[in-house]
Amino acid sequence: MKQWQNKKRIAFIIIVLLAACFWWMYLTGDLVLFAEKIINETPEAKVNAYIQAITKNNKEQALSVWEFPGWWNSSFIGFDQLKERREKTTDDLLKAKINSNFTVTRIEWWNTCCVPSVTDDSNWANGARVYVQLTDFSNNKLFYIFDVFVLKGYRQPGLGNSVRHWTIRDIYSQDQEPLFWTREDGVL
Repeated sequence: MKQWQNKKRIAFIIIVLLAACFWWMYLTGDLVLFAEKIINETPEAKVNAYIQAITKNNKEQALSVWEFPGWWNSSFIGFDQLKERREKTTDDLLKAKINSNFTVTRIEWWNTCCVPSVTDDSNWANGARVYVQLTDFSNNKLFYIFDVFVLKGYRQPGLGNSVRHWTIRDIYSQDQEPLFWTREDGVL
């Protein structure tokens, strides 16, 4: 009987500690980050989805990962150029026959609220510039940059915000400039 009571106490303590951990993660925003990783809703996951579609020679799937917001249309400045880049970059990567293995060399996190700026805290980020090294069929190294942004608005950690939903907005080689967004103009 006493052994059963000890097990109940231990179980209760474990439950309280887990609840405290989840509450702390919720307050700091880490619970959202944890959930994003579990459901594969991260900038890295979007890059991976695009590259895997390319390596499977599935252009439609790759284009579906590189999506445009519903409110964008041909009157949006740069829309036609970005649409052309989307087609050309996807076609170029399909022709290059890249390997499915790639390396993320770095991620530059961006906070685009008010004054766009780089942030060290991915909790506060609603934009990510992902630098990727690809390898083609001939073992040549290709360096591309993926600009990946949150679909809807600004998100602050610890304020009950939901999981961020990321989408690729621009992909370009390291010798090109971004069309979707640049540091100088902060255009989103």
